[in-house]
Amino acid sequence: MRKWLLWGLLLGTLAVVIAGLMARNEGYALIVWSTWRVEMTLNFLVLAIIATLVAGAVLLKLLQGVVQLPARLARFRILRRQRRGEQAFMSSLRLLLEGHYEASIKSAERARKLGYARGYADLLAARAAQGLDDADRAAVWLGRVEADDAALVAARLEQEAEMLVARRQYEPALQVLELAHRQTHPPSSTAALRTELRALLGTERWEDVLVQVRDLRPRDGLPVTFLASCRRQAHLGILRHYRSDQERFSMYLTQIPPQECDADLLDAADAMLSRMVADSWTAKARSFIDTQKNR
Repeated sequence: MRKWLLWGLLLGTLAVVIAGLMARNEGYALIVWSTWRVEMTLNFLVLAIIATLVAGAVLLKLLQGVVQLPARLARFRILRRQRRGEQAFMSSLRLLLEGHYEASIKSAERARKLGYARGYADLLAARAAQGLDDADRAAVWLGRVEADDAALVAARLEQEAEMLVARRQYEPALQVLELAHRQTHPPSSTAALRTELRALLGTERWEDVLVQVRDLRPRDGLPVTFLASCRRQAHLGILRHYRSDQERFSMYLTQIPPQECDADLLDAADAMLSRMVADSWTAKARSFIDTQKNR
């Protein structure tokens, strides 16, 4: 309000000054063209020139608007199409989180046709198809990601690996994860690390599981309970492999670090020992188990 008041006072003062100058101005202008003569006051000539300039500016602005109208209409159509695509994409994301997978796929397809975040829409549709256990449709949507957005290649590979693990195709999943690692460059995502551990467990590569788990740190984002479960499964897998060789069984068991000997692992190892013929090696293994249980 104060700003408008100051502007009003300034314009009013300017108008009074101009009016005073024009009242004292007794000059005139004479325009001669061939046999025509036009005589007018200088004040009228100044006002006429100002009015002509204003009218010319208004007409030029109108002409500019008419010339730019097609481009503005094109931009408006593009923005409207983008808004519709954004709405379809957000709807697909919401439906996916709500578990309406078929509807999510349809919304993602609509967003893709409208050209909004096509690569991300492909990933959403693939995730929804995975929720429907439709591997064929999921593969089709994942196949479109790289063509629509080359920056999402790593995301496509990691999602593909997760789908392969869900279908118990562990070796292909590890191959896909290796390609994803080359795309992202370490460190890998938490989801990729979890998928890789599950794939290694599925292929029964127990030594690799232990190496992977021991190399992980809290900053990698994997829960301690999940890592403990993977470590336990790896140790039990190796112990089952050595059941026919009591010496190697006992040597491996007694070399397990104490912090990795939880109650479930010791109980399972004890159950394996109970099926073996008693000798010095089994006695050594049982002594180790009793010592760890009493810690």
